[in-house]
Amino acid sequence: MAMTKVRPATPPRPLPLLGHALQFRRQPLEFLESLRPLGEIVTVRLGPRPVYIVNSPDLVRRVLVGEAHKFEPGPQLDKARPFLGNGLITSRGAVHRRQRRLLQPAFHRHRIAHYAEVMQRLAAQRVDSWADGQRITADVEMMELAMAVVGRTLFSTDLDQDAVDEVIGAMPIVLDGITRRLLAPTSLLERLPTAQNRRFNRAIRRMHEVVDGVVAGYRRAGVDHGDLVSMMLMVRDEETGEGLSDAQVRDEVLTMLSAGTQTTATTMAWALQAMSVRDDIQDRAYAEVCEVLGERAPVFQDVERLGYVRCLLTETLRMYPPAWLLSRRTTSEVNLGGHTLPAGASVFFSPYAMHRDPCVFAEPDVFDPDRWADERAKQVPRPAFVPFGAGSRQCIGEGFAWVEAAIVLATVLQRWRVRPVPGQTVRKIASATLGPSRVYLTVERRQP
Repeated sequence: MAMTKVRPATPPRPLPLLGHALQFRRQPLEFLESLRPLGEIVTVRLGPRPVYIVNSPDLVRRVLVGEAHKFEPGPQLDKARPFLGNGLITSRGAVHRRQRRLLQPAFHRHRIAHYAEVMQRLAAQRVDSWADGQRITADVEMMELAMAVVGRTLFSTDLDQDAVDEVIGAMPIVLDGITRRLLAPTSLLERLPTAQNRRFNRAIRRMHEVVDGVVAGYRRAGVDHGDLVSMMLMVRDEETGEGLSDAQVRDEVLTMLSAGTQTTATTMAWALQAMSVRDDIQDRAYAEVCEVLGERAPVFQDVERLGYVRCLLTETLRMYPPAWLLSRRTTSEVNLGGHTLPAGASVFFSPYAMHRDPCVFAEPDVFDPDRWADERAKQVPRPAFVPFGAGSRQCIGEGFAWVEAAIVLATVLQRWRVRPVPGQTVRKIASATLGPSRVYLTVERRQP
C-alpha cells in the first residue's frame, strides 16, 4: 500500500517575500520553541526557501544516525565554508570519513590526559590573576582561557602575541557573520559591499594568513613539537599512505579554533553564572571538589570522580547548548515521520528547543543538576539530549570539552566563591553559539 504524503504543519503569518526570516532572526529561540506544539515537522520560509524544522527527538535521531546516509551538511556549513574550507565540520562523504579517521587519534583518552595538564596550568594562571573582591567579566575571561587552551594544544610553541590577539578578535566577527548569513532571507545581502561584509571578509583573510604562516613554519622546521599541528603534519592514511596538505591542516586548525573556543567558553561562563545565583549549587560543587581533590590541583583522572560537577555542566548544556541550531540537507527524497521531503531540502533542528520540551524534562526552565543524577538521568530518552550532535558527525572534541570544563570549574571553585553583580540581567544571545550577554561576577577568595 502506498504511503499517503503528509504535509508538514506551517506556522502562521509569513511575510511577503521575507517569509518567517524576520521572526527567526529577531527572536530565534522564542520562534523555535513556538514551533514545537505545531507538530513533529514544521515548514517555515526563510525568504523564498522552505525549511523543515524537525521537533521530534526520534526523528532527529533518524536524521543524525539511523538514516544519516540520506543527509549531508546543511546550509549552516555552506555559510561556514569560506572560513573553514574543507575541514572536518564542512567536509562530506568519503572526504569526511578519511579526515575523521586521520584526526581521531588526536582525541584518544591518553592524548586528552596530556592536554589536561595544559588545561589545569592555564586555568590556574588565569584564576590566580584575580584579586579578592574583584569584579570580573566572566564570559571574556572564559573566552580568553578557552582560546589559550586550544592555542596551546594546537601549537606548543609560543606564538606572536599580536597574532594571537588578532585571532581572538576576529573569531566572533567570523562566527557572527556566518549566523547572519544563515538566517538572511536571501544570499544577495552577503554580496553587498557593506561595512559588516567587508569586516567579515577581512577577518577571514587575516585568520587564513596567520594560520598559514604558522603551518608553513612548522613544515619548514620538520620538528615534532608534540602538539596537534605536528600530529596533523605527520599523520598518514593507512590505506593510501597520503598525509594532509598545508591547506588541509589550515582548515582543520581553523575548525578546531572555531569549534573549541566559543562553545566551551560559553558553557563555562553559563555554569559560573548559574552557580553565582544559587548558593546551594555552588556549595555542593565546592564540597565535592574539596572531598575529591583536597588542596591539590585537578588532574585528568579526577574528572570521572567529580560527579556533581559533571551534573552541573550537563544541566548547563541542556539549558544553554552552544550549538542551539543544527542543519542538514537531503541528498534524495526522504520520508521522515510520514512527511515526504524532496531532494535538496533544508532540514533544521534545535537542541535548545528539544532540551526545553516539558514532555521530556519536568520544569524545563528550572536549573536542576540533580536531574542528571543516577536513576533520574536514565529517564531521559537518548535522542532528547544532543548538545554535541550524534552519529558519524558527532563532535570529535566532546571528550576534550568535558575535561576542560570540569578542570576549569574545579580550579575556580578551589580558590573563589563567585557572586552576581547586583542589578545585572544576563540575556541569552543566539548567534554562532548560544552565549550570554556580559556576565559580571564578583570573586571572593576562599579561606583555607
